[in-house]
Amino acid sequence: MIAVPHYMFRTNKGLLPTGISPIRNWTSSLLTASLLLLGSAAIGFGQTAAKPPVGFVKVETSATTVTEGASSVPMEVRTSPFWIAENELSQAEFEQVMGRNPSPTKNAQLPVVNISWNDAIAYCNRRSDQEKLTRCYGENGQWNRECTGYRLPSEAEWLAAIGNPSPVPEALLKQSNLYRSGNSIAAVRQRADQGPSPVTEGPTTGSGIRNAFGNVWEWCWDFYHADRLIDTVDNPAGPQTGWERLARGGSFLTGERNWNHAFRSSFHPDLGSPFLGMRLARSIPGATISLPPRKTPDVGPINAPSPKVATDTQKIRSLWLSTLGEPQPLTHPIRVQQLETYTEATWTGRLLEFQGAPGVPWRALLMLPAGAGPHTKLPTVIVPFYDVDTSAGKDLGGRRYLPPSPRSMALLAVQQGMAALAIRWSGEAQGVGTLEVVADTERLYPGVTGLGFWAWQSRHVVDWLSDQPEVDPKRIGIFGHSLGGKMALYASAFDSRISAVASSEPGIAFEFTNYQDPWYWGEQLQKLPAGTDQHELLQLIAPRPFLLIGGNDSDGDKSVPVLQKAAGDYTAKGGAGKLVFLNHRTGHSMTPAAVSNAITWLRNELTAIR
Repeated sequence: MIAVPHYMFRTNKGLLPTGISPIRNWTSSLLTASLLLLGSAAIGFGQTAAKPPVGFVKVETSATTVTEGASSVPMEVRTSPFWIAENELSQAEFEQVMGRNPSPTKNAQLPVVNISWNDAIAYCNRRSDQEKLTRCYGENGQWNRECTGYRLPSEAEWLAAIGNPSPVPEALLKQSNLYRSGNSIAAVRQRADQGPSPVTEGPTTGSGIRNAFGNVWEWCWDFYHADRLIDTVDNPAGPQTGWERLARGGSFLTGERNWNHAFRSSFHPDLGSPFLGMRLARSIPGATISLPPRKTPDVGPINAPSPKVATDTQKIRSLWLSTLGEPQPLTHPIRVQQLETYTEATWTGRLLEFQGAPGVPWRALLMLPAGAGPHTKLPTVIVPFYDVDTSAGKDLGGRRYLPPSPRSMALLAVQQGMAALAIRWSGEAQGVGTLEVVADTERLYPGVTGLGFWAWQSRHVVDWLSDQPEVDPKRIGIFGHSLGGKMALYASAFDSRISAVASSEPGIAFEFTNYQDPWYWGEQLQKLPAGTDQHELLQLIAPRPFLLIGGNDSDGDKSVPVLQKAAGDYTAKGGAGKLVFLNHRTGHSMTPAAVSNAITWLRNELTAIR
């Protein structure tokens, strides 16, 4: 079920207008034409959505790459098969169901206009009732995605129905009922008086729908945001908050060129316009997205130079933990306090504090996809960084914040249909400055390094996360960049419950970056035996999937020999092909394409776990 704020269904006639005196400017011949048109074009009483309804065409599974508006990250959006009306809804069809015709110029074969978004929803429900089909919309502001009745297409479906052309072919625009009469007010008024064309006239495109461009704007389900926000990459329903509703396609007063805003606009849901109508859609019961997993073309496996016997990882683990240092076991469980809840355009969230360990509470944000139920058992990604704000792409009052960007990995994970836990690095939270944190940590946890404390802390975080009703404990991954990349590497090396790892620019070897700094290892790094390096952490992680992302800064071509030292363990443990590398070669920061590939790879790996 897709929930929206109830107030957005407000209308001066109510959600489902009843008892309305119909507009009776119709002649008897026009009523006859209405009934004939209904009989030949669309209603099909008693039909189910499993069969092609009369007047509808089938849109097959669609996949198209779009740039998400907030983060600028490319995403492949997919839609499952559905039915969409070949024609825009006519005045005859609307009057037959609703008992009125709000269009200024009455003609059975013209598209119905002057209908609000709320009128469109009411029409869909009433027609579904008449044909004994399941309603798609509830009075509490929900869209039942499993309905068999009539509904509006989502923006993603509308685009799939026209074949996602970008740009729109010039020949199609030339055939469409768009405005070409000049820029004078008189010319605009004259064309406005002429009105739209009949719904059965005009060019077809995409899957066979008519008048996709021009004639009248068409209501869609989605809330409107100027940037196209992706709530989920599979069957998106658009943002879950907003003020206006989306309209697509343009009208007979829309021009052919770029100034028309790509045939994408919006209007108040309570209001109608003489240039705005609707087109019906219907779900196909049981339809699924029948496509292979999304590709990650820049991700390549690291192969072992030669086969080898698996390393004695228990000995390695003991050595590393004794050198890193671990706090003493707690005498009481960690408590988690909920500070705030959020309902955003593409996610919901709970801001948390983990309390009970000596020192400052650990700040975290649990983010869920829009519309996710309380017991959905989602793959879940831990995203560690300086603060939760940058990972979420939202200012939550933390110390460091960036608006949505390729570094908003928790937000991007949620848009891929996963849950995400953004968590704050204790080295940022424990004190007012970094070296102050080092001093406080040494006082509270003598002999424990910064990364040793994080490895211990992360195990408590996974304990809590595994118990959450929205989380599938068998499919927990971790994704971090820079500092977060180090945290991803160390957390997964010492907790086998983390099932897949993506680490960007951590410095996969000690010499590649600043592990000797006091907030990471300090002088403890010198106590490791000669030849010890972080390929041993990869040997602890094997055979779980591990993706290293480099930019030829902290990691890059120089990282391949280090990865190859661990590749034999992957082969020996049955994880051949699971140690992989992506080098975008553009420096320390991830490119939008790199982060898109990485989050897609992580989702594919977690989804494959059974």
